[in-house]
Amino acid sequence: MDRLRLAALDKRRIQDFEHLLSNKEFDGCYCSRWDTFAEPFEERCKNKPQENLAHTRAKVMARKHVGFLVLRDSDGAIVGWTGSGPKTAFAALKDRLGSRTGPFDDSVWAVGCMAIARTYRGLGYSRQIVEGLIEDARQAGAKTVEAYPIEPAGDDMAYRGTRRFYEGLGFTVAAQEQDGNYTVLRMEKTL
Repeated sequence: MDRLRLAALDKRRIQDFEHLLSNKEFDGCYCSRWDTFAEPFEERCKNKPQENLAHTRAKVMARKHVGFLVLRDSDGAIVGWTGSGPKTAFAALKDRLGSRTGPFDDSVWAVGCMAIARTYRGLGYSRQIVEGLIEDARQAGAKTVEAYPIEPAGDDMAYRGTRRFYEGLGFTVAAQEQDGNYTVLRMEKTL
């Protein structure tokens, strides 16, 4: 299996990020879901993707953390994106269902999303992404990594991962909150 590495998004790679996430399979989010905007996010992604991109671009230019490009070591191909890192880098996680049940400080890292280009799906890359994130969090001195899957898990929520996926990586359910017919979990792995 190809090895992957995480590269924190910076201004040198912003065009790679834009190219990857401009594909229709990623819905116009541009990784601003965990950071901003009170209006229904699905509508915002559909109708205002350029505002989402401008917001994320501005954070990158201000040298703020927004996540990681996922690169394949063998050829440098950009295979995906993860809006993950220190929980405090994603302002909305302080108040979002599931995530708000845990501490909001720099000792906690969060797996917000994983966006793998369709060409590279089904190759076990999601697992490598989270394993890489766990290692980066450990090296940065984090005490915990959190994830926020939704049950029942459907294709429209696949970017968050599933309970079963995270359990396979040693995460446990720490809390849960109801959102209509869905349950938002906060799963954690102690480092």
